[in-house]
Amino acid sequence: MSTHKRIDGDYVITTINPPDDVIVTTNTLVVNGNLDVMGNLTYINVDELNIRDPFIILNASNTSTYASNSGVLTHETDTQFAGIRYNANTNAWELSVNTDSTGLAGTWNPINSGGGGVPGAPFTSIQFNSSGAFGGDADFTFDTANSAVTLQGHQVFGNIGTAPGVTANAVAVYHNAVADGDSGLYVQSAAGSDELITRQRSVFYSLIL
Repeated sequence: MSTHKRIDGDYVITTINPPDDVIVTTNTLVVNGNLDVMGNLTYINVDELNIRDPFIILNASNTSTYASNSGVLTHETDTQFAGIRYNANTNAWELSVNTDSTGLAGTWNPINSGGGGVPGAPFTSIQFNSSGAFGGDADFTFDTANSAVTLQGHQVFGNIGTAPGVTANAVAVYHNAVADGDSGLYVQSAAGSDELITRQRSVFYSLIL
């Protein structure tokens, strides 16, 4: 049988002794109105937490010890935590896999200050660092359908000094000391390493051989 109680004015329950608790045991507790929990600790022990708000505000008072560092932590072990936080001193979001329950200890690594999260245009362009942000150019693209890199420009090969290791079913192109081919541009494959010959040196060899 349902029980309804209506009152005029505030309805206050106060325990006499500070250690005493108010315990409600029921299937579902419905609060048709705002719920303000005033205290130092709030524990919610549930298997699933459903929150409708698109944004959750942390560090709302902004007056505590953690005012310049606030975020979310998760347990790794009893004493070690991982988390994500915002560092107001450096204006950067940071990640850690070895902090403590305060979120202040351990190593925190910046992930992005908010300045370069959008890929550089145009579509299919290969990304590069452009003054601290993502850059892209129509002259440097990757065709996923044909697995083809297109470079409308030139490529500079620096002298690496030694031949690279052999990769199965592949050919490596690299620059080394100029030899008989007069180019300094070499190919490395399973068959070995050989220098590409220049046109001028090719003409010279054809005349003397």
